[in-house]
Amino acid sequence: MKKLLFLIGVAFMFTSMQAQRIYWSDFKSSNYQDSWQYYYGKYYAYYAGVSQLAFNANQNVPKNLKSKEKLIYHFKKGVKKEQPSSKSISTFTDGNITNYKFFKKGKLKNQFSFEYNEDGFYTKYYTGLVTYPKYEEQLVYNDSNRVVLYTTYNKKRRLKRKEVIEYDDKQHIIRKDIYDGKHLSPKYSWVYKYDENGKKVETEHYKKGKLQSKWVFTCDDEGKKVDKKDVKLTTTCSLVEHNNDGSYVKIYRNTDSKGRVRISRWSYSKDSLLIAYESRDHKDKVMMKYTNEYDNQRNRIVYTFYKKNGTKVNNKSTFKYDSEHRIVEITSYYSKDKMYKRTTYKYDNMGRKIETCIYKSKNKLYWKYVYTYNDNGEVISQITYKKDVPTYERNYIFQY
Repeated sequence: MKKLLFLIGVAFMFTSMQAQRIYWSDFKSSNYQDSWQYYYGKYYAYYAGVSQLAFNANQNVPKNLKSKEKLIYHFKKGVKKEQPSSKSISTFTDGNITNYKFFKKGKLKNQFSFEYNEDGFYTKYYTGLVTYPKYEEQLVYNDSNRVVLYTTYNKKRRLKRKEVIEYDDKQHIIRKDIYDGKHLSPKYSWVYKYDENGKKVETEHYKKGKLQSKWVFTCDDEGKKVDKKDVKLTTTCSLVEHNNDGSYVKIYRNTDSKGRVRISRWSYSKDSLLIAYESRDHKDKVMMKYTNEYDNQRNRIVYTFYKKNGTKVNNKSTFKYDSEHRIVEITSYYSKDKMYKRTTYKYDNMGRKIETCIYKSKNKLYWKYVYTYNDNGEVISQITYKKDVPTYERNYIFQY
C-alpha cells in the first residue's frame, strides 16, 4: 500500500504532460478508476483548502518517522535573523501524516489532523481542535477500499456536502449522487456504463433528477444530434492509427450535440516518444500545437509551443543533460529566439540536486537555491538567494 509523503511544494508539469494526462485519465478506464480513488482517498483534502499540504502517493514515508519540522528564517542585509518567521510541524504514524501545525511569529495559525483505516487511506480530516473543528470531512470505504460515502461539515457540524458512490462487481463506479446538505434528494447525479472489458462507454449527468448531458464513448459513428434541445449529447471516440515504420498516432474525437467535431492527435515515434500534439476545432483550425525533439539517448532536447494558427512559434525551450541523463540546463525563448529564462542545475556525486540558478533576460542571475542533505538523503536546508543575496532559509528537522 502506498503511503503519503508530505512535500513542501507542488511541481507543475509541461503542457505536453498535461495533454497526455487528460487523454489517459479519460480513456483508460481502469487507470481512471484508480486515479479517482486516490483523488478521494489521498488527495481530496488538498482541494478542500489545505494549501500547505501536497501528497505524493508514489513515494513512501519511513514508518519510523515521527515528525518533520520546517523553520523559515529571513535575512536582513545578508544577515540571518535569530528567530524564525514561521514554523510548521508534521507528525506521522506508520508513514501517514496525522497532524500538521503552522505557526507564524510564534502563534498557532492553522492545524490539520488526519485519521486512517488499516490500509492507509484516510477516513477523517479536520481543521482546528478535535472538540471544535472548523471544518471536517469523512470518508467511508467498501471492502475493496473504494469510497462509498464522502461527507463534509462546517464548524457548526452542519452537513455541507455528501457524495454517495455505487460500484459494480468489478469495482467500476456506476453511479455517484451529490447532495448539497440542504435537500434530501441529490442535486447532481452521474451514471456510468461500461462494456464487458471494463471500458467506459457512456456517462449521463442529471441535475435534480433531470438529464442534462450525455457522453457516449464509441467509435461506431461520427456523432449524432439529439432531438431534445435541453439535453446535451457528446459523442467521444479514441483510437490508434499505426504506421508502417512503427510510429503511431492516438486520436481523440469529440462530437457535441450540434454535430461539431473536435479532434486531438498525439503522434509518437516507433520508440513511443511523443513527437507532436495538435488539437483542431470544428472548423479544422489549430487550437493548440506543440512538438518535441529528442537526442539519440531518448532525452528531450527541444520543446516548441505554437500559436493558435499552428505555424508561428509562441515559445520554445531547449534542454541539456549530463552523462547520467539528468537535466543540467533549461533555456526558454520567445518566438523570435529571444531568451527570457535560463535555469541551471547542479548535483552532488550521489545524484542529489544541490543548486538551482534562474537567469532572466540578458542572462542575469535572479534566483538561486542551494540545498543541503543529511545522511538519509533528506533535505535539511534550502537557502534562497535573490540576485545572489540571501533572502531566506528553510530548515528541516526530522525525528525518528
